[in-house]
Amino acid sequence: MSEMDPHKRRKLESRSSPGPRVSAVSAFVARRTLLSQPTVTADVTVQETLTTETGRPKSPRKNKRKVVQAPAGVDEVPLAVASLVPAGFDASHSAPSNPVLTSTAFRADRSYQHNSDGSEKLRAAEGKRIVILGSYGVQVSKGEITIGGAVLTENKRIHWVHAPHCHALPVIRAVQDSILELHPHPAARCLRQLSRLNPAFGRLWNEDYPEVVTSTNADQAAPTFQILVTSQDGPKRATIQELKVPAEWNKKLDGLVAATQKTTQVVFLCGPKSSGKSTFGRLLTNRLVTDHGGVKKKPWSTVSVLDLDPGQPEYGPPGVVSLNILSAPVMSPPFCHPSDESPNHAQLRAHAIAAISPAQDAAHFIECALDLFSHYRQSTPAGSPLVINTPGWIQGTGLDILADLIQHIGPTEVIYMSQDGPNETVERLKSVCSSPSVTFTSFTTLPSQPSENAPRTPMNLRTLQTMSYFHLDSCHEAQYQTWNPTQLSEMRPWRVRYTGSDKGFVGVLCYDYQPALNLLRESINGMILALVRIENDAAFRDLLGSPPLVVNVDRTEEGIPVLPNPLGRTLDPRHSRALGLVLVRGVDTERGELQLLTPLPVADVVAAAGEGASNLVLVAGKFDTPNWAYAEGLYWALSANSDRPAGDNRGLGADEGESESEDDEDDIEDDRVKGPLSRGLETRKANDGTTDSAPWVELHHGSQKRSVGSRWRVRRDLGRA
Repeated sequence: MSEMDPHKRRKLESRSSPGPRVSAVSAFVARRTLLSQPTVTADVTVQETLTTETGRPKSPRKNKRKVVQAPAGVDEVPLAVASLVPAGFDASHSAPSNPVLTSTAFRADRSYQHNSDGSEKLRAAEGKRIVILGSYGVQVSKGEITIGGAVLTENKRIHWVHAPHCHALPVIRAVQDSILELHPHPAARCLRQLSRLNPAFGRLWNEDYPEVVTSTNADQAAPTFQILVTSQDGPKRATIQELKVPAEWNKKLDGLVAATQKTTQVVFLCGPKSSGKSTFGRLLTNRLVTDHGGVKKKPWSTVSVLDLDPGQPEYGPPGVVSLNILSAPVMSPPFCHPSDESPNHAQLRAHAIAAISPAQDAAHFIECALDLFSHYRQSTPAGSPLVINTPGWIQGTGLDILADLIQHIGPTEVIYMSQDGPNETVERLKSVCSSPSVTFTSFTTLPSQPSENAPRTPMNLRTLQTMSYFHLDSCHEAQYQTWNPTQLSEMRPWRVRYTGSDKGFVGVLCYDYQPALNLLRESINGMILALVRIENDAAFRDLLGSPPLVVNVDRTEEGIPVLPNPLGRTLDPRHSRALGLVLVRGVDTERGELQLLTPLPVADVVAAAGEGASNLVLVAGKFDTPNWAYAEGLYWALSANSDRPAGDNRGLGADEGESESEDDEDDIEDDRVKGPLSRGLETRKANDGTTDSAPWVELHHGSQKRSVGSRWRVRRDLGRA
């Protein structure tokens, strides 16, 4: 036999002399045998011929030499998961590009216990750190831990966590010797099933974990979480990052918590995009809620959050700013808690900006922010601290907005989340904080959040959050939120009359762009609108007609009521509030009805409407076009015709690092549908170019209706047959 190419060798090294050669069955078996030994005392060199499914050798560049070390007695690992390897855990499923380090601290039954219900009981010594990927509940049976800024002590309460790898994973730290229990998340399955409707939800969790991949018994639920030993234990091609908190952040958090015990704090967070404003705000909120001031039996406090970032909101859907009050820590990314209401989260008031940026109407944005702050002063418990999160627009008009808000609100602390300028912005904010009109305001700069890369773009995250919002199960009442993984086109819509004496709303009000009456139906069909409650006729301000003061209403050819707004005026936020968002599924001109989809409970909307429809207005603006909703049926059909489990959308554009361009939001290239799934689509094509399973999606071939290439185009009418 000829000498093997050195690129085709995989070497497993340790600290001792080399041992006998192992059969070239696979490196998987070799590593498994190595890790099963109590102590590694030999170097084993394994030669394996790596070939493709067709029998041809793989490119040497794709098969670099990989080193696996397994020294005994290791106490720390690269991902800061200290001494946590359950009995029987096989680390061979992880990618071997980095060293796989193991420890025996949790192998004994006294340190680790796996229960039949999927829960795990762990003993963590003081100072140990644990990183978990997936969805789980954590309960502290003894001792004290911290996670995501929250301080959790001995209690029977289960704290639910969603930790996808598209965000930094929270780290569990044992403040003292502790016993904690990890529980499977009851809502994990329905959240993961959204991946059948959109690849954006695919491969965010622990899908590559061996017990998940090999689990074929439907009666045996797959694990909803995975304890990570190294950064390579997560899904392939995924970047795993733990939540790293700079020392300056910890020092500032300690100072703010201590100051809150003396006086009511109003913390104003600002800074560039992706600088860590939301992360710092979540850490601060969790610390303030769970801080017990040295008294372990002290009940948790309430904290108010003024969420002023319409593009990347922490609470609620994009395009809305809100005032919220929290009585429990939040340990999940925004798209995992998009609801306005939950047992531990109440939305006190909200306003629809109807855009993802305040640039559309800066004056209206400031009005909404000041109204929410005024409501905070009137409605929240005395002494409740306030955390204000702002957009990442820090220059030009955005800087003017920040300066105006600081002058009118007068926060006790302004924190700028960057130490790299721009100098013009920093100096302007400093001067505002030191001006005579603003008293007792401190200005601090902190370093931006460290991050290796951004696996999701802002548009991707808005898609996750908006889709999660519309798929919420509003009928479920529990300590955690659940989702309805049914296609929106198959959900029963609200039928809201727009004609007659019993019509359901005053009319449609368009912010900014004003379409012609004959184009209004096409403009709102398949689009997202805000449902706004009018508290007083003064909310219409410039929209009111001449005495007697009544609202001017025009009608389209179909009879849809429209509030004429040639100057692009907005509702007065002092006399109105947003109830939530709705998606126009279709317009039934024969019955004179709009078909609306929304997660809002019917009882809440009926209660808000009061005596009649004169209290409700549908506001149209520049919300993101819900392209994700138009293709749900297609993705569902493709997923249903494959044998892949939920969440495995390879071939549907779910590969890590793949994202759509913000400049080409309306088109989805056909090369994102590959393999047998795309071939199955050909057989379902109807005569008119549409597909039987997804009638609102048109698949174009070659240059059909296009100058170059083949793409599939979506129509916005979800009710079109």
